[in-house]
Amino acid sequence: MAASLPPNLRPMLALTADPFDSDMFLFEPKWDGFRCLAYVEKNMTKLQSRNGNDLTPHFPELSALHREIAITPAIIDGEIIAFHGGRELFHPLLTRIRAEPRANMRPVDVSILFVAFDLLYSRGRSILHIPLQERKVLLSESVAGNEYLVVNGYVHQSGVALFQAAVAQGREGIMAKRLGSPYLPGKRTRLWLKIKPLKTVEAVVIGYVPKTKNTFASLALGQYLGKNQLLVYVGNVGTGFTEAQMGEILAGLTPLPPNEKPVVQELPHDHSSIIWVRPEIVVEIGYLEYTPSGNLRHPTYQRRREDIDPKQCIFPDTDQP
Repeated sequence: MAASLPPNLRPMLALTADPFDSDMFLFEPKWDGFRCLAYVEKNMTKLQSRNGNDLTPHFPELSALHREIAITPAIIDGEIIAFHGGRELFHPLLTRIRAEPRANMRPVDVSILFVAFDLLYSRGRSILHIPLQERKVLLSESVAGNEYLVVNGYVHQSGVALFQAAVAQGREGIMAKRLGSPYLPGKRTRLWLKIKPLKTVEAVVIGYVPKTKNTFASLALGQYLGKNQLLVYVGNVGTGFTEAQMGEILAGLTPLPPNEKPVVQELPHDHSSIIWVRPEIVVEIGYLEYTPSGNLRHPTYQRRREDIDPKQCIFPDTDQP
């Protein structure tokens, strides 16, 4: 990779919000896929996950995006998504990531697409500081697009209408991004907001309450306290799982030795039934709100998130500027 492009750039992150209208924001579709930074040189493309992993071998159909980009070397922020039977699905992406990369990883019934929504470097120079709307214009002017690459559309001001349309179509939700905002790598601020039909958050599994050999009654969840990187207990989730999902999660957990206690803040008084594990598996949880004590209210399991590092599961309001 050319020296002009920083190798360890992290995507800008968003906080959660309810639907709203504002002439200070643009609104765009939210996609259900893998967040990705595309590093494009004159003769090569590298796809880098939000954790810094190289995704290129898993998605060979996206390895030639550079042919459609007019301002290389460049870095483009976007999302890798999969379509199956005309529907946007997350599971085929997990299948790709878990499989050993090989040359023929292109099932004819699964279409892979890179949706570009921000331009961070152009012709080897950083444009992180310029206003969002100017980056959007440069992106549209610089990307030709093909069957594997599209530029995300957006609207100004009308966030509620776009959100309602997204819900009616069964989509993931929308993003709200403040006009004039710079790109802040790795930062989670109110400049960018994710608006989903159900509030969701990522948490790391810190333990489980066993039920049978291949099932559990619930998972104990934790999140990290910002800069201190201390784990805090945020509750247990016991709904939303199939038995197959339970078995898959259990197979991936690593129990702590009997004499080793978890370093977790705010544990419940009675936690004798919990088998503690190493904080390695990240799950996405739907919830109503955080209680005053810091626990998730009415949590429901949504899915595993193998594209997110456990240390990125941040307790709210601890990482804002």
